[in-house]
Parts: sequence; C-alpha cells; structure tokens
Amino acid sequence: LPRAPRPQYLSRNMVQDVRREHFSFSPRMPVGDFYEERDTPEGVQWVKLSPEEIPGRIQAITGKRGRPRNAEKAKPKEPPAAKRGRGRPPKVRMVDLLSKTDARLLKRLEAQEVLSEEDKLKMSKIKKKMRRKAKNKQKQEAKAPRAKEAKKKSKAKEKKGKPEKGKDKARPKEKKGKGARKADKGLLAQRRVEERQRQQLILEEMKKPTEDMCLGDHQPLPAFSRIPGLVLPSRAFSDCLTVVEFLQSYGKAALCDPGLPPYCQSLKILGEKVSEISLNRDTVSEVLRCFLTAHGAGAELCEGLRTKPFQALPPERKAAILVFLVNELNSSALIISEIDKTLESMSNYRKNKWIIEGRLRRLKVALAKKTGRPESEITGLEDGRRRRSSRLTEDAGLEMEEEEETRGRKSRREEEADTSASSVPELERQIEKLAKRQMFFRKKLLHSSQTLRAASLGQDRFRRRYWVLPHLGGIFVEGAE
Repeated sequence: LPRAPRPQYLSRNMVQDVRREHFSFSPRMPVGDFYEERDTPEGVQWVKLSPEEIPGRIQAITGKRGRPRNAEKAKPKEPPAAKRGRGRPPKVRMVDLLSKTDARLLKRLEAQEVLSEEDKLKMSKIKKKMRRKAKNKQKQEAKAPRAKEAKKKSKAKEKKGKPEKGKDKARPKEKKGKGARKADKGLLAQRRVEERQRQQLILEEMKKPTEDMCLGDHQPLPAFSRIPGLVLPSRAFSDCLTVVEFLQSYGKAALCDPGLPPYCQSLKILGEKVSEISLNRDTVSEVLRCFLTAHGAGAELCEGLRTKPFQALPPERKAAILVFLVNELNSSALIISEIDKTLESMSNYRKNKWIIEGRLRRLKVALAKKTGRPESEITGLEDGRRRRSSRLTEDAGLEMEEEEETRGRKSRREEEADTSASSVPELERQIEKLAKRQMFFRKKLLHSSQTLRAASLGQDRFRRRYWVLPHLGGIFVEGAE
C-alpha cells in the first residue's frame, strides 16, 4: 500500500492489532537474525544478537554511512584543496594519513573491549603503516622549502636572459627579405612538382584499360574462326603451344638430363641402373614412366606408359606428358640459372638505355634552343613511342656497356659545354646516331623479355583472352569453352 492511504485503510476495515507504528518506511531496515563471533569460556562461539544490539553493531561496521563501499572498485578521489589563510598549516592527524577502510577498521577495533590475537595483529599493522606515512609526510614537508628556493632561482635566471633574446630577435629583420624570396621560390617549385604529378596521374588514368561494357562507342568485335586444320582439343593444343615456346626459348638447356631424385638412383631394370640406361626408341617409354613416378605425376599418365609405348599414346596424353616435363624443367637448376642470366642482362640493358635517353634528351633540348623550333617537332613520333608505357617493350642495352657506363659518369656540365660548342649539323648527326643505338637496344631488350614469358593483352566482352606468343608469330585468341 502507498504511505498515505495506510491509516485510512486500517480505520475503514476496523483493524485494531496493527497500527501506524508497526510500519517502517526506511529502505535499510534490518531483516533476519544477526550473529556475532565471541570468545566464551567454552571457546569461540556465534552468539545471536538482540534487536537492541543490532543497530549499534551496524553503525560500528558501516561508520554511520550505510552500506560500506567496495574498496577495490572505488576510484581514489583526490580531496579538494582546502582554502586557508596565512600562518602555520594545521597539524595533520595520524588517522587522516590512513585510507578510509583502514581508519574504519582501526576505529572498530578500538571500540571493542576484548580483542583476539588476529585483531591485535591487524591493529599493530595499521599503526605501523600510520607511523611510516607520518615519517614520509615529514620528509616531504622538509623538502618543500628547498624546492621553492630552487624555483625562485630558476625564475630569476629566466628574467635575466629575456633581454638578450630580445636583442637577437631584432637582428633577423634585416634578412627577412631574402628569406621571403627563398620561401616564394620553394612554393613555386612545389607547385610545379604538384602540377607535374597531376599531369602524370591524368596520363596514367587515360592509359588504363577501360572495361568493355563501360565504353560509349561500342565497336563490333570480329568473328574469329578456328585455326584451319586443327583437330586437337583446345587443352591439348594449348599444351603443344607451351612446349613449342619452351623449346624455342630454352631448347639447349632442355637437352640436358634433368636427373632423378636420390631414392630413384638405385632402381634397376633387368640388372641395370635407370640413370645408366641409354635412351632410344625402345627404352624411352620405361625411363619416362620412372621419371613421372618419381616426380609425382598423375596415375593416368604413369599407367598408360606401363602397357603402351609413348609413341602409341593418344595425342592428348602425349601433350600432357610433355607439359609435365616442361614444368619440371622450369624448376630445374639449369633453367633457373638461364633465367637469372637473362634478368641480369636486362637490368644492364635498361641502365645503359636510360643513359642514352638522357644524352639524347639533352641534345634535342640544345638543338631546339639553337634552331628555335619546338622540341616536339624534333622528337617527333620517336619520343611519343618512347614515353608510351608498353608491357612488351621493357627497354635494355646490349653493346658497348663499359663505354656507356664511363660516359654516364661524366657530369652534365661538360656535356652541356660540348653541345653548346657544337654546330647544328653536328647535333643532328649525334641525335641520329643515338636514336639508332636506342632502337637497337629496344629490340634486344624486347627479345630478352619475350624469352621469359608470353604477353597477355587482356580480355574482351566475351571473356576471350588475347595472347602474344613471340616465337609462334601473331596474336592467339583463347576462347572460353
């Protein structure tokens, strides 16, 4: 029932045994029985407290503040700084140095008349802690005057040094004009760099391939027909193309023996080791089967060679076996060393080509200054092709590498002096000579890059893939089956 209608309800229903005094509106009313541990002649026993003793015990435990707080979860709050006037600060009480929980526990223990050994031990620990904190407090108070004096001295030194700094600040005003001009030059250079980067980003975005379905002017794609006379399935034909490209690139290395794993060296056929068998039309099938088994080929390839010679297998099976051999040779030490040599030569070609292009660019700039013609007319189509980033033409250099390296070490000032002293016909002759060498290096680097891999030109809207196979000539279109 609510608080107000309870007396009305009692008078209306003629209730005599229960009155208003029997109701308690306090949310902290003790409920249940309370026991306390006490020392008796018979030993430690739990004694039931009477209703009159319960409030006193609760107040002693909670310190007249209700339910005790959890000391672990409670955040330590800094006490607000009390404002006080001049004079000696008030003396800190020993109890104030303790935490709230320790102070309550000490107060409770002091209120008890009889203390157990455990309570005495607790009280001694609290008092030791209190003495230790009092000593620390005294040490801090003794150090405070020294810190104040040091602070005053440092402030005095700072005040003395301020006028000198003011004099130093007055001097750079004279040099302010030069600094402003340097800052303007730096800003202009930064703007030029940003503009150049922006133009480069625009060119890169324009060169990126566009999705076929996003084009505004769709052109009809040509209808490709199959290769005339082709009877092989597409998978077998692609395997044959892979084998032909490999033989054209690394045919000499493929003739070397790839070898067998160590555990297959001891295998014998009719009393003769596998590695010592001479290869001919009759023995190649069995040796090939041993090689495929040792390198983890499929069971279908190995079982076919067990019952039939290699020449009697169907074309699809032959192409699959040859592609497996090509893949194993690609991971052999001989082919890897050949690839490393090709990459090293390509890096040398590219370095020499950059040197030639730099010299060619400087000669064209000098010629444009002397003749008064724009540089675009001098460079012509050759520069446009050179600037175009093509996947196929990874530029390089081949001949006279040492000569180009020594020339590349020369400073640009000497070259500019030579170009300024030379005449227009001589400059044109040098440009023509360097252009021929540059084209020669491009062809050599293109050949080296084609040795490493075939080039993919992408896909069209029908998901047909376009391949450039350098040794077979032309572009091959791979349709989706």
